Amino acid sequence: MIKRFSLLQVKGRTDLKLIFETHRMNKDVRTALTVAILFFCIIKVPLKAQEDTDSHQRYGELVYSAYGQDQELVNGLQYYNRHPRSLGHPYLLEGWVHQGWVSIRGKLYSNIWIKYDIHAQQVEVEYRTIGGADNQVILVSDRVDGFTIGNYSFKKLKLEEELDEEQFYQILGKGRLIWYIRWEKKLVPLVGDPTFIEEFTSPKRSYLLELDGSIHPFSNKKSFVKLFPESIQKDIKRLIKSNQIQIRTASTEQLELFIMAASNILEGAD
Repeated sequence: MIKRFSLLQVKGRTDLKLIFETHRMNKDVRTALTVAILFFCIIKVPLKAQEDTDSHQRYGELVYSAYGQDQELVNGLQYYNRHPRSLGHPYLLEGWVHQGWVSIRGKLYSNIWIKYDIHAQQVEVEYRTIGGADNQVILVSDRVDGFTIGNYSFKKLKLEEELDEEQFYQILGKGRLIWYIRWEKKLVPLVGDPTFIEEFTSPKRSYLLELDGSIHPFSNKKSFVKLFPESIQKDIKRLIKSNQIQIRTASTEQLELFIMAASNILEGAD
């Protein structure tokens, strides 16, 4: 009996020891898990803040690449085709975008893609959105000071009394002699066509010449020559003839060279 009791006693002590050690190990595991959870929570907050900062920076970079330094450039009316049943197009040049710059409220935006609707006297800007799609907006005309499209430079001015609002004028020359061109297209009815009901006319030019600060309209070679001092009118006539200038159809490059030559005649007369 004594021997059996000893064995049971030994066995009981062994079981208690195992239970105690198991309890202590479980407590250590719980403690380690608690510490790990607290550590994770501590580092999660700054990591999340860093992720938010990085995300904001990436978004900011995308906005900058799409819109530039601010969104003034693309604040306008969403473009849509207002004349789906019209032949032709209302634009200067071929009707697609050209590289240039635009001045909005005195701020210059360069290396952008624009179109000039000479029928509506509106400037359109094409740009790429954050999502990678091409978008086109119509700039608010009251905010636009001037722009260039290809080799054409325009400025908004009030030069003609019969027109109520300021207009965009192409500007050629500088100093004492400046040539202004106002472009326009009209939309006229089209009869007998089952698909189209109207069409855009060919572009038309209206001319003004600024000579020593005085601005006058002209429409042909004769009225142009009369705007110069009488002492050099024959020289201007010879210049037109020698260069075979057709005022109504001459290109921008031809007119620029002609104005430079006419300016030299004007300066030489003084």
